[in-house]
Amino acid sequence: MFSGESEGVLERYQVSMFQIRRTLFFTFAFLVACVSLKAGAFAQEEDGLLAPAFLEPELLAEDFFGEGAPRYLEPPKQSLVERFPIETPTIIQSGYEQCSTCAGCCDSCTGSSACDECMSQQGSCCEYGCIGQYRSAPCITCPHVTTVGDQFNINLFGTLNLDMLFNNARPVSPGVPFYLFPESPVGFDQNTVSIHSRQTTLGALFAGPELGQFQVGGLFMAMLFNDAVLNDQYGFLPLQAFGELRNTNWRISAGLQFDVFAPKMPTVLPFSALCASGNAGNSFRGSLRIERYAYPTSNSQWTMQFALSDPVTTTIDPQFRVLEDNGWPNVETRLAFGFGPLQQLGLETMRPFETGISAVVGQLRNIDPNLPRRSLANVWGLAADYRWQFTDAWGIAGEIYTGEALGTYNGAILQNFNNLTGKGIRSTGGWIETFAFWRADLHSHVGYGVDSPLSQDIAASVVEPEFFGGTGRTYNSTIFANLYWDVSSSLRIGNEVTWRKTNYKNLLDNDSVGYHSQFQWSF
Repeated sequence: MFSGESEGVLERYQVSMFQIRRTLFFTFAFLVACVSLKAGAFAQEEDGLLAPAFLEPELLAEDFFGEGAPRYLEPPKQSLVERFPIETPTIIQSGYEQCSTCAGCCDSCTGSSACDECMSQQGSCCEYGCIGQYRSAPCITCPHVTTVGDQFNINLFGTLNLDMLFNNARPVSPGVPFYLFPESPVGFDQNTVSIHSRQTTLGALFAGPELGQFQVGGLFMAMLFNDAVLNDQYGFLPLQAFGELRNTNWRISAGLQFDVFAPKMPTVLPFSALCASGNAGNSFRGSLRIERYAYPTSNSQWTMQFALSDPVTTTIDPQFRVLEDNGWPNVETRLAFGFGPLQQLGLETMRPFETGISAVVGQLRNIDPNLPRRSLANVWGLAADYRWQFTDAWGIAGEIYTGEALGTYNGAILQNFNNLTGKGIRSTGGWIETFAFWRADLHSHVGYGVDSPLSQDIAASVVEPEFFGGTGRTYNSTIFANLYWDVSSSLRIGNEVTWRKTNYKNLLDNDSVGYHSQFQWSF
């Protein structure tokens, strides 16, 4: 005979198991439907009704995030001047002008209507603006975006996303899970659903003129999040906004950029990307960066990176706004080695084997008006990352880190200070992933991430604002398994199942099973 309390526990357990079985059933049914649709598409292809189309980035073949060297799929056989023919004017010119000639193009391009006619013909390149002491931007085939000046060409890209997330315990946040709320002390249900398009992305690649031996360029990219991702609201959130000078040996960039420290990222559907679950780094902050590339052989490369960066970034957690810098920037550095022929994977080119070590040092300041007291924490971190693709179809990747006061770098489960002692929180974590390419249009990723702040550094009696759960997060882990299907060059469907667990020092621990489905249109 069960007591009333035991019967309540048993009932909640049965309800939870029913919800888990229901989620797994719908996941399996969805995957079967996707495979059936694809089988039908292949049958149509064999009948000559449908031709396969896969992504060919071409102009975006280089690592547009600016994290790696300006790599080419094949060693360049021409100099920068030969690859980007530029006419240098001798006098100031204004109006429309044809900067290259080709078979079938207009003979002249001296007015707006004439230039519009030229633009409709393959291979023409018309410009507008005043040309003085600077060289014009390299001509490209029929550019679709024009600028007031003639110094830059622009290539727009982006994605239109729909994300559907289901969890049986409330994550922070429901649309972008980082960690879990504490379990309800009275047994209330915490099921959540979030259907949104906040991961929709808009970007622009800028290609400018040569400056000495360097090519001028830049990148802008933003999503539809609010000013902080954890707010889980619509808005406009810049992710990248930098200009650069680069050639095959050097790169200098300045602006809003991803971290040099711990730069690798697991392949998962949510934008949170296992941050607060062992994936340190990958925040975005203002920085000045210098990179040097060396090539011992044609199949190997050393990359050395150095950056001065903003100590405080509020784009992930709005509570970081109470932090201050201590008057000097963070210093980030990384040394990486890659071996093997360059390979094209989506928008990036990389080598089959890559590994690196990185570090960050800095300081944070925090003022508690209730005591009053000013706290100072030394920020430091060490990280090692790797990626090894054993065959064309299978490989592993991962990263580990350790350090102190790394909450703004997505470490320590987004915690920086002990609010009682005023000292920085030490933490260690990492993630590992194995990936498999089943077909040219079908690949899956399975992995695990864990973040474990030092328990003795965690405050035991301080509670955060209600929306963000509680302080005293001592452990957070995520297991994930996903499947990506590239239906065409512009449509991708992804499905992911996760299991998360978050432990607290002063509140109830919690765990959750989650399901994430994503539809992504690329342009």
